Amino acid sequence: MRTRLETLQRLATLYAAVEEMHSTELQRTAFAIREAQQAIGIEQRVARSARIDGRGALLAGDRVNWMMAEIQKETAAWRRRGLEQIRLERERLNETAREQYVASRLKREQMKRVVDDIAARMEIEDGRRKQAASDDRFLARSRWKDSQEKRRDQQRMKNP
Repeated sequence: MRTRLETLQRLATLYAAVEEMHSTELQRTAFAIREAQQAIGIEQRVARSARIDGRGALLAGDRVNWMMAEIQKETAAWRRRGLEQIRLERERLNETAREQYVASRLKREQMKRVVDDIAARMEIEDGRRKQAASDDRFLARSRWKDSQEKRRDQQRMKNP
């Protein structure tokens, strides 16, 4: 039973390591999403700035700067759409990582419960063994005392 418990404890340690690996992967994918969101935010600010610059150029009658601002705005929008696709893909990966993490966490918790149950059973069994040994010693001592008393009683009857 002890070797089974030790094997299960090693297996539980392995499950914990797998859970930690999945947790790290989940954190990595969540960071990748935040990174994509930040890049999208930067592109939105670039597009907003280009719109403002374009309006200023139009008001000043500067067609070259207006055209540069329009190109910059379109380029930022194109990059933002590409980043949005990247973000969506990363969110799918994050969802997969989350499912793996939840599954590995459940398996680890189940394994922990199994190990704890076996350890508790072993503790109960050890207590029973100790109690049985104690009971056996008490019974043996009682029988020895009884036999000693019988012998003394028999000797008293022979030697009044």
